[in-house]
Amino acid sequence: MKTQSSTRQKSILPFLIPVNYLCAAFIVYLVYATGGTPSIYANLILIPVVLTALFTPVWHSVLFAVLSGLAMGPLINILTDAQTKDASWIIRVLVYALVSIVISYISTRSRERQKHFEYMATHDPLTDLPNYNSIADSRIPSSGAMSILMMAFNEDGDIQGLFGSDFYQSIVKNISVKLSELLSSYPNARLYKGTDLNYTIIVHHYSSEESLENILAALNNINDVTISVDKIPVYVSYRIGFTVIRPGASIPEGIRQANIALRYSFLEDQRISRYTEAMRDYYKGTVNIASEFDTAIEKGMVKASYQTIHDAVSRKPVGVEILAKWMREDGSRMTAEEFVPILQKTSCLQQLTIFMTQEAIKHAKTPKHQGERFSINFSASELTEKSVMEFVRAIENSGLNADLVMIEIAGTFQEDEYLVRDHLLFLKKHGIRIAMDYFSAAKSPFMLLSDTPLDIIKINREITAAYNQPKGASLIHSIVNYAKTNNIQTVAEGVENDFQATFCAQTGVDYLQGYFFSVPQLMTVQENEAPASSAPSDSSDGSTEYPDISIVPKDEQK
Repeated sequence: MKTQSSTRQKSILPFLIPVNYLCAAFIVYLVYATGGTPSIYANLILIPVVLTALFTPVWHSVLFAVLSGLAMGPLINILTDAQTKDASWIIRVLVYALVSIVISYISTRSRERQKHFEYMATHDPLTDLPNYNSIADSRIPSSGAMSILMMAFNEDGDIQGLFGSDFYQSIVKNISVKLSELLSSYPNARLYKGTDLNYTIIVHHYSSEESLENILAALNNINDVTISVDKIPVYVSYRIGFTVIRPGASIPEGIRQANIALRYSFLEDQRISRYTEAMRDYYKGTVNIASEFDTAIEKGMVKASYQTIHDAVSRKPVGVEILAKWMREDGSRMTAEEFVPILQKTSCLQQLTIFMTQEAIKHAKTPKHQGERFSINFSASELTEKSVMEFVRAIENSGLNADLVMIEIAGTFQEDEYLVRDHLLFLKKHGIRIAMDYFSAAKSPFMLLSDTPLDIIKINREITAAYNQPKGASLIHSIVNYAKTNNIQTVAEGVENDFQATFCAQTGVDYLQGYFFSVPQLMTVQENEAPASSAPSDSSDGSTEYPDISIVPKDEQK
């Protein structure tokens, strides 16, 4: 890669060399015109000698020094008709040559050190791949285009903590080597290394973008695969965001677009995303949601609403589910399904869970709703030892009967499955019931379904909506049969018409919820107010962390 210093040097040399020779010729003439080498002007010859030594190779600087010494010796003697046979000019030649050698050596070493530091600044020290600082050297083909691909591997974050940094570095080296090998067949593609397991690929298109499809197909060989590192199998997968820029566009803007596409890939769980203007607006909206949430909580723009839940046979209301809604300043409303997935990727989710917990406890303590069982939603990624212990403490401090409390697990687990099971068993030990979202159960280890005492499985609205299709109906039957065999109750979400309600009841679903029965309604101040004597108490240190809340049906059999 061309460094800035080497580029500057090459641009200087075509002018410096002839200027130095002209300067030396002028000094020789000046010395000749002033009486020969005894003139003080003879020392000026050292200026072009030093300049030549600073910017040219050693051999050239020595040659120039020798020629300068000869010019200041025999040549001046000839021109001035000097009759002296003094051989001092030989000493002069040797001195000039020695000066040029010393200066040229020091200058060369300095340039080498500078190149070394520039190389270190533009290359990854672990993999020796060029890093993001060197992308500025890329140029968009004048008659083509350039694709910028941002790639991020979503490896297990616990690998480094569990196996140590040496093993983690082995993973980075292994993946870097495989990527380099995959791209070696494409001379118009260049790989750049970012931090951790993040990479950028710059592809130059001189005629068309066809080669990009081939490169993406080649990269698929390292996606969703298990690689062996130090004889330990490691599962790797990646997300890619890319953009295509044309002549006239700026590379920094292209990098920004590719980064937005990469973030979109993670938000939407897509393997590859190409940047669009709509994606920019979407990403801006997600950033605004995260950045505005603190203010929304403070201003009371986040509200608690509720939706009734009904017995599948009698269709009588037996409970409610409390839902979060965001009333934005422009009058628009966002449901929890729209903003909670974004908050889960930030620390803002804790604020929402605290708020919803407080609202649910107030709701459960009102005379109108006393005795109803309610479920509190836990993001599976937040199911840690600290969170479950703080949750149990919050329930105990509230004065509520633990038998009325249920947690609903949704999402994918980050902790080891054995730790997750222990956390759930800890909650069961304290009388708290457990529900699991069906999709989460499908993504979770079978051990959690077979070895954890679940109380309820929730059938997702997407499954309920497919009741009139053979596969959908079969899936609902399978869930209900599994639940009844294991003494687990079921709740069907998203029931929107009488046909769905009838089918679910005939299939054996225990409870129904959906727009067919009621739409979510904002809780009024009166509904939210609890008697002063039953106000929830705070934890002793004031640092209790509450999870998200939802209310599910009361079990009428108990």
